[in-house]
Amino acid sequence: MIFNQLEFLFLFLPLTLLVSLFVLKGSARFWCLTAASLLFYGFSGLTHALVLGFDILWVFAVTRGTRFRKNVLLLWAAILPPLFGLVYFKYTGFILEGTPLGALVESDAEISAFFSNVVLPAGISFFTFQLIAFAIDRYNSDPGAEMDFKTFALFVSFFPQLVAGPIVRPSQVADQFAALGNFRLSLQDLVRATGYIVIGLALKVLLADSLARYAGPMEENPGELTSGAAAYVGLAYSFRIYFDFYGYSLIAIGLALLFGIRLPDNFNRPYSAVNPRDFWRRWHMTLSYWIRDYLYIPLGGNKAYIRNIVITFAICGLWHGAAWTFVVWGLYHAALVSGYGLCSSHWDRMPRVVQQTLNFSLVSLGWILFIFSFGETGQFLVALTGFGGSFSTLTFEHWGMLGIAALVCFFLRPETVIEKVQSSGMSAAVAGVLMGVVLFGTLLFVGLSDSFIYFRF
Repeated sequence: MIFNQLEFLFLFLPLTLLVSLFVLKGSARFWCLTAASLLFYGFSGLTHALVLGFDILWVFAVTRGTRFRKNVLLLWAAILPPLFGLVYFKYTGFILEGTPLGALVESDAEISAFFSNVVLPAGISFFTFQLIAFAIDRYNSDPGAEMDFKTFALFVSFFPQLVAGPIVRPSQVADQFAALGNFRLSLQDLVRATGYIVIGLALKVLLADSLARYAGPMEENPGELTSGAAAYVGLAYSFRIYFDFYGYSLIAIGLALLFGIRLPDNFNRPYSAVNPRDFWRRWHMTLSYWIRDYLYIPLGGNKAYIRNIVITFAICGLWHGAAWTFVVWGLYHAALVSGYGLCSSHWDRMPRVVQQTLNFSLVSLGWILFIFSFGETGQFLVALTGFGGSFSTLTFEHWGMLGIAALVCFFLRPETVIEKVQSSGMSAAVAGVLMGVVLFGTLLFVGLSDSFIYFRF
């Protein structure tokens, strides 16, 4: 089940809200939301829900009591099983590919079936990182990681952010979850939450999915594109992944707000960043902070800057996907960030608009590795320079859609719009009518909507 399905919007969500907020209180509300979250996740497969349930039980059991604190062996005991599940479901094929062990596995039908018939649980990278953060925070005696089982189970499985984040740290939401049993939804929070959900759906369905339909046919033969068509494909995917993930994050924040949980922001106009380092402070912010605090700093941080940047970005790339193209994408961003660090005195002297344009162009070029294989990437780059083919289906509609995406991306921040609507004194009725119009327009095209890109990560 996904957020842009009618079954979720008009069946699962209303029933969950009705029962959990207006029928139940106290501990029963926790168990209701946990059961609903497992049901939500279970639509992707019973095995996947069992993996999630096991991880919750295991990590909670191992991290209990004062004996866990500063006990390295117990810390590894807590995080290794979730990591093993992540590796098995997501990276087995990648690890075995082209190795003697991989050839041995392929030669045995039963063993091959065990590894080849694996279906990746949606969002396993997200909840695994969340579990690791909890275990490490417990190990370091972080007060935010002091949770009873019902709170911890909901903290990990909470359906608004389960599948694609934001990656939440215990200290960010512990107090909010503790107060969940007596939470009452106010009209102000209802309007605000609905605004996030409706705008997030619009960004996903009307912008991200429209760009996918326009650019999709041209992605099939990158070597045959004209330079203009290649540029369009690169820019279209850049805006597509932005609005796809941004839309999901806004919906997640809005859904959580309906239940009294304020999730952290995940985006802060990243394509307006002035340099590669600034970009990673704005894009997928919860992942960036997670990598900084749980990987980069423990490795030594700035004491071995280049080495640690390369390691962390390589892992960041691998986190996004089990293929060498993702690793190279991570290393590409490592080169951008470390390269900026070496030449920042020159870069920073450029006019701000030049910095933003150059940074956006470099980031957009990197996304090509999310679309194509290495061979196809080479063909695409050749086509981009003007030495490709003559295939192009570009029309005024193509460029118009891209122009709308650029205007929304660079000149509109939905969170600010929602805040201004609330602070302007607009009545809930008027705000509801406006959101209803946007929602109606979005629902007209929801049948053409695809799954979220970050579900595969």
